[in-house]
Amino acid sequence: MKYPALAITHIHTRASSGPASELDPVISKALKDVLGKDTQARWSECFTRVEQLTALLDPRVHAKPVDIICVTDHANWRAHKLPEDLLEAAAADPRLCVGSEVATVEQDVDGVYRVAPEVLVYGGTKPSPHTGLNQAQLDGLFQSCRAPGRFEPQTRRVMDYCAERGWAYALAHPMDGHQLSVDKTFEIIGRAPFIETVNGGFPVASTELLETYLWLHNQLALGRGLPAELWNRYPYLQQVADRIHKLRLKPIVALGGSDAHAHDFDRVLVRLLSDKPHTRAVDLLTAMTGPSTEELLAEGTFAIVGRPGTALSVLDDVLRIVGRNVWANRSHMLTPWTVARVLGRSAKVVHQELSQRDQRQKVFLAEARRVLPHGREGNQGAHVHGFSATRARRLMHASS
Repeated sequence: MKYPALAITHIHTRASSGPASELDPVISKALKDVLGKDTQARWSECFTRVEQLTALLDPRVHAKPVDIICVTDHANWRAHKLPEDLLEAAAADPRLCVGSEVATVEQDVDGVYRVAPEVLVYGGTKPSPHTGLNQAQLDGLFQSCRAPGRFEPQTRRVMDYCAERGWAYALAHPMDGHQLSVDKTFEIIGRAPFIETVNGGFPVASTELLETYLWLHNQLALGRGLPAELWNRYPYLQQVADRIHKLRLKPIVALGGSDAHAHDFDRVLVRLLSDKPHTRAVDLLTAMTGPSTEELLAEGTFAIVGRPGTALSVLDDVLRIVGRNVWANRSHMLTPWTVARVLGRSAKVVHQELSQRDQRQKVFLAEARRVLPHGREGNQGAHVHGFSATRARRLMHASS
C-alpha cells in the first residue's frame, strides 16, 4: 500500500539574504548611494523565519498541513553558512530537511564560463543529527567543486559530487535566471536525475518547454522513439538523441518547487508516494537516491501539485519584499523624501536587473522554441501539471 505525502522541496528563509543573495551587491550599492556609505540599512531578499515554515507541518496551526519541508536557502562562493535556527529545528523534527540552493557557473559551448542553473542540494540519507546537509558537507562541496580558475562551483562538478556521495539533488528552474546557451542548458538538464519544471516564482513559458524537453528526453532514454514528423521538422532532436546514447543518460523525473520568499509558501508541492503512513524527510531523500529514475517514473512515485507563477504573482512577491524592507529600515529613512529616494533608486536598479534577465529569457526561449517542438506538437506526451495544491489535498483526503 502506498501513502501520499506532500513535500515542499524549494523554499527560503531570511538566511537567503545578505551576501547569500545574488542581487545583494547591486541593491546594497543603491542603498549606500542614497543613504551614505556608512549607512546601517540592509536590504533583505527574504524575511521568512524558520518557525513560520515549521507551522506548515502543524495541523493545529495550518488547516491543510504539508508532510515534509526541505529548506533550500541561497548559497554562493561568498556566503554559504547554514542557519543555526534551521539546524536546531531540523534536529528536533525529522520532517525537516536542511538543503541548499547552490549558485553555479558552467563552461558554455564557446568555452566561456557563465552563470548557470542553480543546484538544489538535499544531502544524504543518514541524519547526523538532522536530515540533510551539515555545514562541513556544504563547505566541502564549495571547496571541491570550483570551476577551473574561478571561485564559483561548476554545475557539472556539483552534480557529479552529489552523485558520487549518494546525495539527493535537482536542478532548480533550469531555463530561468541564467546566461547559458540553449544547447549547453539542454546538455546540463540531460545529466540531472531530477528537474524542477514547475516553479512558483516564475511564469509558465519555461515550464511548457521544460515539460516538452523532458518528454522527448524520456522517450529517447527509454528507447520508445519519436514520431517521424518530429525528426523531420526538428533536426536538433538528433543531437539530443546522440548525446543520450553516447553518455547513456537516464530518464529524468520532474519536480515542483514553491520558491516562496514572502508568502504562499505551499503554492507548489511535490506529492510523494511512500511505503510509510507517517513520512519523514529522510524518506523523500531515500526515494530520490534509491530506486532508478525508470522505476520512479513507472511507479508514479513523484507528482507535481500546483501551478507556475504568473506576472501578477511575481509582482506581488516583489512588492511585498519591498514593503517589508522599507518597514525594516524605517529608522534609517527619517523623512518621506528619503523613503521616496530609496524606493526610486532601488526600483531603478531592480528594474534594470530584471529587464536584462527578461531580455535574456526572451532570446533564450525563442531559440529553444526554434529547435524544439512546442505548443500542441510538444505536448504529444507531456503532462501539464495544472491542478492546485488545494484540489490535490482534497483528493488525497478523500482517498484516505
